[in-house]
Amino acid sequence: MKRKWIAACFVLCLLSGIVTGCNEKTGKPGTPTAGADRTEYMDKTVVTIDGVGVGYREIMLYLQSAKQEYESAYGDEIWSYILKEDGTTLGEWVKNRTLEQVIYVKTVCAQAKKMGIELDSEEKKRVAERTEEYMGKAEYGTLALYGIARKDVERVYSDTALAQKVYDSVTLNVDTDISDEEAAQKHFQSLMLKNYHEDESGNRTALTVQELIATLDRFDSLYKEAQTTADFYSLAYANTDDREYLDIMTGEGELPEEFGAVYSLAAGEAMQLRAENGYYIFYCASEYDEDATIAKKEELISLRQEEAFRALYDEWQSGSEIEVNEELWEVIGSDLNAVKNEDK
Repeated sequence: MKRKWIAACFVLCLLSGIVTGCNEKTGKPGTPTAGADRTEYMDKTVVTIDGVGVGYREIMLYLQSAKQEYESAYGDEIWSYILKEDGTTLGEWVKNRTLEQVIYVKTVCAQAKKMGIELDSEEKKRVAERTEEYMGKAEYGTLALYGIARKDVERVYSDTALAQKVYDSVTLNVDTDISDEEAAQKHFQSLMLKNYHEDESGNRTALTVQELIATLDRFDSLYKEAQTTADFYSLAYANTDDREYLDIMTGEGELPEEFGAVYSLAAGEAMQLRAENGYYIFYCASEYDEDATIAKKEELISLRQEEAFRALYDEWQSGSEIEVNEELWEVIGSDLNAVKNEDK
C-alpha cells in the first residue's frame, strides 16, 4: 500500500475510530466545563477558506476523532505533555495539526470543482456506508454535546474521499519507472561495542584505559568469530551493545556517512568499523533482497507522487485567503484537556 503525504489519510484514520462520550471538569475561564452549554458555538464559523466557512460542528468532529485516536493509544492524561522546548503541548500540537487537515481538505475540494472531479455513484455509496457505520458506533452524548449531526459526518467523509480522488488524478501520470539499481536493497547485520559508559540521565563518560583495552580485545575476538560463524545474527544479538543496525535493509547512500564503506561488502563478508560512539562489525547477509527492493520501489514512487502533489498544493494554497476565529478556536482547543468521558 502506498504511503500518502496528503492530510486526507490522517483524517480517514481518525474517523475510523469511535467518538466516545465526554466528561468534563472545571477549567480556566473560557474553557467548556461540566454541563456547559455549547449551543452558542454550534452555528458559528471557525475558519473560512476562500470564502467557504467551516463550522464548529464539523471542526469538533475532526478534533474529537483525533482525541479518541490518541487517547486509545496513550491514555487520557497525555494532553499536557510538552513536545517542544518552546512549551508546546501535545494538545496544542494536535489542535493545530487538525486545523491544517481541515484547510488541506477544503482547499483540495475547491480545486476538484475547477478540475471537473466529483464522486461517482459507488464512491457516494461508500461515503453513505461509512457515515452509517460511524453514526451506529458513536456515543449519543458526544454527538449531542457538540451538535454533530449525520450531515456533518457525511460531509467530512465526502470531502475526504474527494480530496483523495484529486490526489490520485493529479499523480496518475507521475513517472513511476524506478530501476532495480536505483531501488536495490542489501541486507546487513551488525554488532556494536560502546566506547563509553552512560548513566540513567544519558550522560556519557569515557572508558578507562583498562576498559578500553578489554573492549578492543573483545572486539577483535568477535571479528574473528564473525568471519567463520554460520549464524552471524545470533552472534550479534548476544553481544551487541546497540541494536539500531542489528538487522537492516538499506540502499547505497542511505546509511550514515561513517558506515558508507559497508555497502561494498559481498554476501558472507564482514567488516570492522570504528565510529565516534564505538566499534562495529557489519556483515552482509544478502547483496540483493527482492522483497525489500520492491518495497523501496513503491516508497520511491510514492515520494515522487507526493513531491508532485506538494508543489501543486503549495501553489493552490499560496493564493488562498484563510481567516480563523481565534476566540472560538481557543475555546475549542481546551476540550482536549477538559473532556473526560462523562457518558461512560
